[in-house]
Amino acid sequence: MTIGKVLALPAMQEGRLLAGEKGLDRIVKTATVLDAPDAVRWLRGEELALTSTYPLLQLRHTLDHFVQELVEHGASGLGLKLNRYMKRVPQKMIDCANALDFPIIVVPEDVAWVEIITPVMSNYFEARAGSASHSERFGERLGKVSLVDSTLQDLLDELHALLANPVIVTSPMDGLLLSAPDEPNAEIADARALMEEDGWPSEAIRSQETFIRRTGRQTSIVFTSYEQSNGMSGTLVVVERNRRLTDKDFDHLGYAKVLISLKVRQIRADQSSIFERQNELVLSLIDRSLGTQTYAALTARYGAIGKHLYARYVGIVVAFHDTAADRLLGLSNALRVHFSKHGETITGVIANNRVVVMVPENDELLCQPELFKEQVDEGLRRIGANDVLWSAGVSQVTAVEHFYRAYEQAVQALEHGRSTSRTGGVFLYDDTGFYRLFSKSSMQPDVNRFVNEWLGTLIEHDKRHRVDLIDTFRVFLDANGNYRETARVLNLHHNTVRYRIAQITELTGRKALQPKLRLHYHLALKLLPLVS
Repeated sequence: MTIGKVLALPAMQEGRLLAGEKGLDRIVKTATVLDAPDAVRWLRGEELALTSTYPLLQLRHTLDHFVQELVEHGASGLGLKLNRYMKRVPQKMIDCANALDFPIIVVPEDVAWVEIITPVMSNYFEARAGSASHSERFGERLGKVSLVDSTLQDLLDELHALLANPVIVTSPMDGLLLSAPDEPNAEIADARALMEEDGWPSEAIRSQETFIRRTGRQTSIVFTSYEQSNGMSGTLVVVERNRRLTDKDFDHLGYAKVLISLKVRQIRADQSSIFERQNELVLSLIDRSLGTQTYAALTARYGAIGKHLYARYVGIVVAFHDTAADRLLGLSNALRVHFSKHGETITGVIANNRVVVMVPENDELLCQPELFKEQVDEGLRRIGANDVLWSAGVSQVTAVEHFYRAYEQAVQALEHGRSTSRTGGVFLYDDTGFYRLFSKSSMQPDVNRFVNEWLGTLIEHDKRHRVDLIDTFRVFLDANGNYRETARVLNLHHNTVRYRIAQITELTGRKALQPKLRLHYHLALKLLPLVS
């Protein structure tokens, strides 16, 4: 497939070439929807980049540089839908594309992205499959599978019947975990655990195609990666329950990897169209300058895809810490896929490293911090990212037309939480009121003096002796001076607590439970994160 052939597709009858005529012979292996201004960095080459132009509004003054970036990242061409956001393409962008022989095409407004993506990928599939599609070599079942008309589950069902063994496909970035037979059982669970755990006996089979056989947990599996993307692997697994695989079976699997890879890319392309619309909505709603007419148009466009907006939302912003750039997109996308399966949530990505989640007010599950944390942890566990450190800020309930306030509250809660916690977690805006009052730079000298006056001796003692009298003191005051309750919370013997409190009294020369002193200690402990 070339850009010239893309222009000849039935869906492009009303389309036109805008620039880069000399580049019409550029090869197109796949098509990708750009849903953020900096999404170019994730292109992998020989892709047709498609966009509604909404993400380009932020780049309106540097669109010639945007074209240069596309070329540097190996894009084959750029498809634009004009009129809704950008009415016309700046001349300097056209001149740059012509100078680089980089095609820019205009896609008709009423054409769905899938009408371009599917034929592009089908063509690529046929080219890759080549002689491998002969049914006498790869079996009647697999040879009849259609990329366009069949689902991924259909493909797995046929592969299961062909191999006479259970098969599993995982795609962490896309939130996919499918199996055939399509029913949960202990055998499938054991196979997944065997694949994820190290230390079991393993052997390479057909090393050029990276098939690995692993034995353990009273079963044997053969697995291979069909895709590497953004620090994550898509994997095809066969459970050798009924028989060991033969050389002919590995021929089938080599062909199946091509089909599965392309089908997953097709699913991803469909999902990206939805995410693009949601991203547009979120980015617009967090803009303080959003007018009433623009808001009405947004809700109408969102309703056109069968969705509606609730009157009030909680805003949640999730950020990943110390994560490599090539992994951020995969994590963000996987988290969005995870939440897209949960009720009426709406998600967007800010600068590729913060996921914004709009949760309807009546969603009691996600609006509770501990339950939300469980959901994020579960989403990351499913994609094998248990080691990723993350934090989230949660806003108050806000009217949807003022969602920018919810976003600002969530960001403030997130940033406060990150500044006071080294372990991540979920932080509520409602809990930051006290800190907002005292965190102003003009108050920092007074805050530092106050904390050191009341807790300085204990801070120095903890540093020298590597103990945590401060934490014991905090829990003790929160428990109203109850030794046994403090011991229960800290998982200590109550005599240990008594000893530590006695140490605190001796070091400070004050009895903390005296009413006049207790308030000062409470305040100093609350302010301590602002100092440390």
